[in-house]
Amino acid sequence: MDKNLAELQALLDEKGVKLKVSAEARRWLADKGYEPAFGARPMARLIEDKLKKPLAEAILFGPLKDGGKAEVVLTGMEPAFKYR
Repeated sequence: MDKNLAELQALLDEKGVKLKVSAEARRWLADKGYEPAFGARPMARLIEDKLKKPLAEAILFGPLKDGGKAEVVLTGMEPAFKYR
């Protein structure tokens, strides 16, 4: 998971965005991104769907279009973003 998040941060660096992932969100990603039959392979897909796509939307059309900070927190049973 750390490798996937580091790759995502490298992409975000180009846009002036700093990403922080809370401990609860990290645990959620670790739990949902691992399947015994496939190992950690689903992690890349999970990060794409739950982090990259919403961040791309925020960078293109929303609160991160001029850069900023995004924090991933766990709200209920899904990750959510706080922007600064």
